[in-house]
Amino acid sequence: MPVKNNKQNSMAQRLLIMVILPMLLLAGATAIIGYNLTLSSLSKNLKNELKNTAAMTAHTIDTLVPGDYSLVGEEGLSLMKGDTDITRRYDLVDEANALTGLEISVIYHDTRILTTICDKERVRIVGTGIAAQVEDKLAGSEDGVFFTKTLINYENYFSYYYPLYNSDDTLVGAIEICSPYKPLSRNAWSTILIIIAMIVFVTILLTIHIYHYNRSLEQAIEKLMTFTKQAAKGNDSAELDQSLLTRDDELGTIGASVLEMHRSLRDMMDKDPLTKLFNRRSANRKLDLIRSHYTEGRRSYSVAIGDIDFFKKVNDTYGHDAGDIVLVTVADILQKHLKPLGFVARWGGEEFLMVFDKMEIKEAEAELWKILEELRATEIEYENMIIRVTMSFGVVCAPELTQDEIIKLADENLYYAKESGRNRVTSYIPVPEE
Repeated sequence: MPVKNNKQNSMAQRLLIMVILPMLLLAGATAIIGYNLTLSSLSKNLKNELKNTAAMTAHTIDTLVPGDYSLVGEEGLSLMKGDTDITRRYDLVDEANALTGLEISVIYHDTRILTTICDKERVRIVGTGIAAQVEDKLAGSEDGVFFTKTLINYENYFSYYYPLYNSDDTLVGAIEICSPYKPLSRNAWSTILIIIAMIVFVTILLTIHIYHYNRSLEQAIEKLMTFTKQAAKGNDSAELDQSLLTRDDELGTIGASVLEMHRSLRDMMDKDPLTKLFNRRSANRKLDLIRSHYTEGRRSYSVAIGDIDFFKKVNDTYGHDAGDIVLVTVADILQKHLKPLGFVARWGGEEFLMVFDKMEIKEAEAELWKILEELRATEIEYENMIIRVTMSFGVVCAPELTQDEIIKLADENLYYAKESGRNRVTSYIPVPEE
């Protein structure tokens, strides 16, 4: 089970926090701001309702009981309106209360004389006073004042105070219209809670999406790290998971870049820069792998070393640039023939190592003659000149020997091919007759 990198986990956690925290803050801000805006909107509508009810109540009282307001009597004062004592005329406020559901009071100066508001024992709170700030604001008002929070009998109300004037324009009191604060507040919260629920729902969906996306990121990063670690250890067979390369985001681009960089570095370490064939270092490693297959399954193979005949003469006659072209041309022909059969490597200078996997010496020798025939027929053009070359090959099939012993034997066969006339393939050295 892969061990997750703490920094990787931290990145995933930070990504979640970066998205979810703003959403939670948005939900909180929406709750506070939305509640206040909704409550303000509702209270504006309520203000008009309270104002209209107050004006209607004042007009109704004036119609039913005309005259100015006054107090009479020394003890147990009575509120008079014109010649009518209205101190106990609760019908003047109860009917409006029944129609509107609002609490209604008639206030003389700073005292409630008539009211529909009751205490816990269902007793009307007549004789109670109003706040001094209400009186102060009423004194300078023509059509009344509105309060969003008025504490009456230990309960908060939205309240509207409609001024009462006598015929001499003296302010004598007010019609108080109240609506309980809690129901409207609950309505505001109900509206906001729907919005908050939607934000929470979207946040949950977003969190699930981000979680799965984070998992995808973590898995992609793990695959990328596994590949880079294997590549750093020199594992030529390391492969990058294809699912990473098919991603259409930055990680997919990074994966493709890392893979390309790995291939470039591997080519730099394993390939000859001129011919693009395997170099001697990688050839030894690949040959050792083929030898291990023989050890495990008794699978035969043949090894050959080839050398371009009179290559020094090519360099001396045409120059080193021409020599490089000859090397590349020869390498291409060797690669074409060896690719489906094994591999070819530049062994050094004008020498090449060829390994025929799963092939006995007679088959390998036949393939080398085919290569030689193509080389003989090849015309290499250089600055309006034609260069022709041949090669000498020494080939062996002795899988039971060590790698050094095989190379030494192939080299000896190559030497014999050169000494016996070049331009040929040698698979054995005849034993001289005594």
